[in-house]
Amino acid sequence: MKRSLVLCTLAAACLLLAAAGGRAAKVKHPDELSYPKLELETPDYEEMEFESGLRGFFIEDHEVPVVEIVMMVSTNRAPKEKTGLNELASWAIRNGGGENWEADRINDELEFVSASLEFDGSPRQTTIRLNCLKKDLPMCLEILGDLLTAPAFPEDKIELRRETMLENIRRENDEPRKIAWREFRNVLYGDHPMAWHESEDTVTSITRDDIVAFHETYFRPNNTLIGITGDVTAGEITALLNEELAAWEPAEVSITEDPPMEPTYEPSVHYVHKDVSQGVILVGHLGANSHDENLPAVRIMNFILGGGSFTSRITQRVRTQEGLAYAAYSFYGDDPWCYGVFAASSQTRSDATARATALMIEIIEDMHENGPTEEEVERAVDTYLNNHVFDYDSKQAIVRRLVRLEWEGRPLDTAERNIDVIGDLTADDIAEVAADYLHPEGLRVLVVGNDEEFEQPLSNFGEVQEIALD
Repeated sequence: MKRSLVLCTLAAACLLLAAAGGRAAKVKHPDELSYPKLELETPDYEEMEFESGLRGFFIEDHEVPVVEIVMMVSTNRAPKEKTGLNELASWAIRNGGGENWEADRINDELEFVSASLEFDGSPRQTTIRLNCLKKDLPMCLEILGDLLTAPAFPEDKIELRRETMLENIRRENDEPRKIAWREFRNVLYGDHPMAWHESEDTVTSITRDDIVAFHETYFRPNNTLIGITGDVTAGEITALLNEELAAWEPAEVSITEDPPMEPTYEPSVHYVHKDVSQGVILVGHLGANSHDENLPAVRIMNFILGGGSFTSRITQRVRTQEGLAYAAYSFYGDDPWCYGVFAASSQTRSDATARATALMIEIIEDMHENGPTEEEVERAVDTYLNNHVFDYDSKQAIVRRLVRLEWEGRPLDTAERNIDVIGDLTADDIAEVAADYLHPEGLRVLVVGNDEEFEQPLSNFGEVQEIALD
């Protein structure tokens, strides 16, 4: 009896092993797996337009009882002597309260219902974000309407923000990385408005009248884009906006473009003395325009060069292999009105500053001359596409993107088209853009640090132009 039981057990084990072996033989190695081409489609959205000239996009989403509204108000740059006006004015509109809603009352009510309302000013636009539960939407829109149509601009609030901005400016030279990026933009853009930044003089010169004029000039419905998503229907949100923004009147608004700029690639070396134990390094030149049809390929090229975290060449060589820096990377920025910034960056100990600089230049030159391998491109494309799948998880993010693309004057299906282009890129394609969009012969080098501790003089890279801090 026991012998029979043992034989049965052995037979069952053999059958299981045979079945497992059969299954194992059918399982492919991951390298042999293939997947269909990634295809993404933006959910259906509605384009909205109101009699006041306000227009934008709407996606209905009843998954949670929340509504998000994003608005983008176009502005001109402030005059150079009043740089910082856009930021100060946008903050004052939000935090100064309105005719019917005092600032403290606004904050108390929003906090009580767990809603958020933010105004973010930058040189070319003010972005407004409202997020709240559906049940609180009428009150939140009432607050928003009051701020848009009748902001109070109390002097004490303006002075509070001014002092904060001035203190941030005073502290800016305490941080080597902030120094480096500010001065690098000055080197790249020269006198162009893209290089303008706040100073004590510009912020001090801003008056309450300037802020009032800023609001009256630009905060008009016909100069604003809106994006709405959440637990409302188109009819519901249209009725609410018509009611709460009824006093928001259109007016003629003139938005001017920045002066045209032709990119030039002239090498130079710049040094900012700062008595610190590490050197901050920036190596690069002007980047791309957002309307450039080759931008998807440029992004993959930069992903391989230094934008792909630990897999990128700059990170691998400078950080992992040489151990010269904890952070070493590159990015190739773009701008819808001008050109962005291309830069490779590292922060390393002072006695390795020249070595890290030379190594980044060498890596840029190699990418320019030889391009990437097929394996690098395949890995970069797969990683990039897999990461961007999550851009389509959130309907809120999709609406924000639609508003941004419309504001920039780019096709609304830009993201989907870019996905298609990136999926078909080859090593030859990336080599071509690397040859055209990287300019090692015209690299600008900027280092912040203590040159007495550098292992080699910066003059090895060219004539050094020292930048004095104020």
